[in-house]
Amino acid sequence: MSDHDHEHDHEHEGGDAARDELIREMARRLAETPVRDLLLQTMATFIDLAGVRLGYGPEGPVHRDLPQARLAIESVRALIGVAEAEIGVAQARPFREPLAQLQMLYANEVDAAAAAAQAETAAAADQPSDSGLWTPGGEAGADGGPGLWTPGSK
Repeated sequence: MSDHDHEHDHEHEGGDAARDELIREMARRLAETPVRDLLLQTMATFIDLAGVRLGYGPEGPVHRDLPQARLAIESVRALIGVAEAEIGVAQARPFREPLAQLQMLYANEVDAAAAAAQAETAAAADQPSDSGLWTPGGEAGADGGPGLWTPGSK
């Protein structure tokens, strides 16, 4: 093996050692962190995430994703129930108002998306179709009528 190969092996071993130390440090921190703290932080993170996915983050609607927003909101709702049961209603209370606001924003966004889709569908229906198929009212007859043959007309 060349000296370069030995250096590469030492770098690889050093990377493994650093990675292993990082894993041990993370495991130690998790072991020392009360689950209560992690639960409260997780709820706060989901609240922030829901706002971003609703399009109210610092970058605006760039990261708007209503299904992801719904999942974050439902996660907060579920975790509030766990927090109330396990650590007390008083500890979970500060999350109730942001949850209610996010639920209202989500409902408004879903309604707006549905209205936009309906308007788009209506606009597409108003456009004349160039399918080549005859449709009632599509062509006027020679007499200016609807173009339909009726008994007694020529």
